[in-house]
Amino acid sequence: MSVSTQAAPSTVDELLNQSGPAALEISGAGRSAFNGQVVATEGAILGLAHWDGTLYLDRECILDPLEQMYSHAGAKQPVPTLLHYREALATLLHEHAHFLGASGASQDAAREAFLKPGSRELEEGVAEAWAQDNLNAYLTRLGVDKVAPGIENVETAGHYNAFVPAVRRLSSDLEARSELDPGQVLNALNRETAAGQFPLLVSLIYNSSRLPELEPVGATTRDDLESLLRQGLNHLDTYEGHPPGFAAAKSHATANDLLQTVHQHIQSAGSAYTSDPSACALPAPALNTSPRPGDLTSDASPAPAAAGAPASARLTPSPVQTALSGVAPARLLQPSTRVGAPARGQRLTEVGFRVGRDAS
Repeated sequence: MSVSTQAAPSTVDELLNQSGPAALEISGAGRSAFNGQVVATEGAILGLAHWDGTLYLDRECILDPLEQMYSHAGAKQPVPTLLHYREALATLLHEHAHFLGASGASQDAAREAFLKPGSRELEEGVAEAWAQDNLNAYLTRLGVDKVAPGIENVETAGHYNAFVPAVRRLSSDLEARSELDPGQVLNALNRETAAGQFPLLVSLIYNSSRLPELEPVGATTRDDLESLLRQGLNHLDTYEGHPPGFAAAKSHATANDLLQTVHQHIQSAGSAYTSDPSACALPAPALNTSPRPGDLTSDASPAPAAAGAPASARLTPSPVQTALSGVAPARLLQPSTRVGAPARGQRLTEVGFRVGRDAS
């Protein structure tokens, strides 16, 4: 991954101009759909990554704190102020995560895939978890740690408590079973659009079993696994709007139930090809039935994971490892009237931008 030599931003406009390339750089993705256009909004959404590549950011909660941060560059600020700055930048990174994809990825295909069951939950959970894990690297890359000293040492609560714990549970389970480095699955999922995330997730789970060497071409197990995963992740919508701790605990429990169902299906599928069905079971430690403290309190973020971190050294790469290898000036506008409490991370499924909670 190349390291940019561009001077650190000294104004909000410069920050916004560099925000997309910086996110692309630390992610290791093939491309970003960000078109360089930033629109200031006043409404119920903190940030929105539009399908046309335009970035919408709330003026009061995102842009105004960033303006204040640069107007007091280098000054020591109290923790509440640093939290406001960090939350604004976390939203910025979350939205840029939505723009990331593989080289040649199509926004039209991503938009179509985003409408399928489970896709929104997976993409939002991946974008938020990845942004939480990589925010300090992003701040350093943009020189914000010098503009707001101490910002890397405060912790924000984060969003999408109904989605993030489930995504983390699925990712960590795959990493444990496949002997991958922590964060490697999440990083790989984040480098895909909605059109590529489910195919990658299904391939990683399927390849972590013995089924690739047992099943004939044309077997339906992959399709079955995708259906199970979509159904399980789509169920997470039930917990949106609930208190953070409750939503996080239910999200984690849902992921554990989903993993058990997936593993049972793989073992059942393998029973047709071997006299020892347990030989097809995914090798792994027992399921973790307790969420980490941060999942329940939603006030802690793990240490940043390097984007695209290599797997531990092995003589022969596993099938999962094989699957894993592989800007214009900002324009600030002033629209309508603020309505209600903001919510981060919406993606539009209709043409045009609408302020409000039903925009997605």
